[in-house]
Amino acid sequence: MSSRLHVVYTESPSLDSLRPVLAELPQPPKDARITIKPNLVVAKPSSSGATTDPELVACVIQYLQEAGYRDIRIAEGSWVGERSTSHAYRVCGYEEISRKYNVPLIDLKRDKARKVDSSGLEIEVCEEILATDFLINMPVLKAHCQTRITCALKNLKGCIPDREKRRFHSLGLHRPIAAVNSIVKNGWIIVDGIIGDLTFEEGGTPIRMDKIIIGTDPVLVDAYAVQLLGYELRDVPYVLMAAELGVGSADLSKAEIVEHGE
Repeated sequence: MSSRLHVVYTESPSLDSLRPVLAELPQPPKDARITIKPNLVVAKPSSSGATTDPELVACVIQYLQEAGYRDIRIAEGSWVGERSTSHAYRVCGYEEISRKYNVPLIDLKRDKARKVDSSGLEIEVCEEILATDFLINMPVLKAHCQTRITCALKNLKGCIPDREKRRFHSLGLHRPIAAVNSIVKNGWIIVDGIIGDLTFEEGGTPIRMDKIIIGTDPVLVDAYAVQLLGYELRDVPYVLMAAELGVGSADLSKAEIVEHGE
């Protein structure tokens, strides 16, 4: 896991701008089962500030397919108010990506789950995620009404069944968010910071930030996001909790921030 973070400044994603950065990251094993996990919490287009830009996901798929990877899927479980994730896939433009690149869309709300222990806390995790060899976590940089921010660590809450999402809230969110990240390992984190929402996780007040944040350490990525959105680490407890569980480092003083396209 690297202490390097890449920040790509751009108004829209392009493979030309992302390719050299992705090439610097540790590459998946050639026969890896690769899962891309966007944030499609609600059925709203990325212009709302709520969901991951499908064009950014398309760039990552193109990069992987150019490199010879074929076992690629997109997996997500929308918020508990949706019966299925298929509505979000359609509204957010992911059905077109699926057809164009022959990549299946997995609805984690319909997946089976298995209990896994994390430091004494049992968490149900979707079997599709547990079977993944290489997870590409693609959150949106935005605010959250309960946890202040949502980025890489909290995006993995979409990898659990709805009943477990409800239990996470009953447990106060922070400890279980940290715990699930000790179970589900990130390969790459590619944060859509092009358009986000600094007031609410479901969008509606979009703001342009024109950046993509890329790294391999979800704790470091979130520590950077916390700072970027004007908070302190103590304001978002799950970041330090995840660091204490060995998920990654929250020490930005030891991070190397590499900027591209300023």
